[in-house]
Amino acid sequence: MSSTTLPADRQLLAYARFTEELKAKLRPLITEDLIEEHRRKPLGQHSDVLMRLLNLFRRAPAYALYSRVPCREFQVIRLPVPEGSDPEPVDGTVYHDQNEALHAVFLRNLEDLMRAGDK
Repeated sequence: MSSTTLPADRQLLAYARFTEELKAKLRPLITEDLIEEHRRKPLGQHSDVLMRLLNLFRRAPAYALYSRVPCREFQVIRLPVPEGSDPEPVDGTVYHDQNEALHAVFLRNLEDLMRAGDK
């Protein structure tokens, strides 16, 4: 059987294993300096480790920003948002700075990543 005819569930299994191995390799690389690097500049040039971490978070996003007042007020929401419903903020915090809000999303993703490693 060629690799192009593998059942989708085997491909998903391989992808899930790869993702778990990647998470396991990235967890020990998370430091206070890395978190501070993201806080200082959530958009832009990043170190290799931070870039790999952000790419992981982008592949299967768990959180995003929602702006009820476009470009002025931001809240962190959990993804996916059920079809036909409004996004629900994960807490009552409203950010007026986009960079601060992006860092809040980053911290939520980090928290989930580290919690998954404790299991």
